[in-house]
Amino acid sequence: MSISGCVMQIRLNNLKMALKCIIELQNATNSPSVWAQLDEERIDLIEKIEDTECQISKKNSQEI
Repeated sequence: MSISGCVMQIRLNNLKMALKCIIELQNATNSPSVWAQLDEERIDLIEKIEDTECQISKKNSQEI
């Protein structure tokens, strides 16, 4: 795996950890407005995770 591949893997792990934290915060909040803000963050993180996974997949297929 190349350096950029390692960086992408680290980025993916960080995004997944951030998503887990957002979900935990969402479950703990009682405020509908805070919950909605966290939901926007959750959706954004899911999109970033999917994009990063796609980039990793493309990079891996190029290295083969």
